[in-house]
Amino acid sequence: MEHQEMNLWDVLVLCANGIKNLLRACMTLFKGMVRLSYRQWWLVAVFVIAVTALAVYYSRPSNKIYKVNAVATLNGPSFREVADYFESMDKTYQAFTVVDCLNDGVADYVDLKGHHSPEDSVNVSMSDQIGLQFIVCDTTHIPAIEQRIMDRFNSQQQFIHVFNYFKAHMDRRYRFDQEQVDKLDSMTTAFYASAGSRQVQSNAWELVLGRQEIILPVKQIEQFMSHKEQRDIRYASCTAPVVLHGHFVPQKKAENGRFKCTALGLLIGWLLGCLVALCWERRRAIRAWLKQNGEQ
Repeated sequence: MEHQEMNLWDVLVLCANGIKNLLRACMTLFKGMVRLSYRQWWLVAVFVIAVTALAVYYSRPSNKIYKVNAVATLNGPSFREVADYFESMDKTYQAFTVVDCLNDGVADYVDLKGHHSPEDSVNVSMSDQIGLQFIVCDTTHIPAIEQRIMDRFNSQQQFIHVFNYFKAHMDRRYRFDQEQVDKLDSMTTAFYASAGSRQVQSNAWELVLGRQEIILPVKQIEQFMSHKEQRDIRYASCTAPVVLHGHFVPQKKAENGRFKCTALGLLIGWLLGCLVALCWERRRAIRAWLKQNGEQ
């Protein structure tokens, strides 16, 4: 048996033919449904009106559904532990990863759609940040729900135990950084005091002081101070196992908006109406088939 090899052009032609046949089949189906809707318009209209009315009622202002989001810092507990515990509180609660695109320790976005790959080495998933989301109908209940969630988080003995070790580590690191800043301040003050005004030279990269030619690398000092500021911010948030960045904020658009629900109602009503209309037109064949299967 001979095997014919396919080149890239053959594959492209095959894919194009498949897409063309699929579009042709969809167009034929659409034309058939339009003709069916015209023949049984009264039956299709009943379903379209009924389903659309239900959709409009579902999207009424008193029944609006909002997704509420927040980002929290994890001081000790792992992402998976907090995510599993949060999702076990309620079936509408979901946890998401927070992605750092520049790998600089700053959160860039929350992966709400779950498209981020854990193996991505450029856009890194942050291990000490977590995105939290729940669904609510009345936005006035958000502060009470937020307080209940945080109380449950920070009362878990497992989280508290890990947090105590993490807090002790942060205290030691904070004291070390502060000691280095104090040493740097004292050295700089002494150098300036022993140097005359004419003996101070500077450029974009270094600072030369006095006859001793003491060089202070300005760029490295700026990097150290910037790093120290980031650590100070991180240390300030180390007050509990789980700390929110601000508060839970609802999305501006409701999940069951009037326009979206009405459009879906029209589409679903038309599809259901066409299905029932098709069954009505072929009721005799369906009855005969059921009767034949029943006799067997």
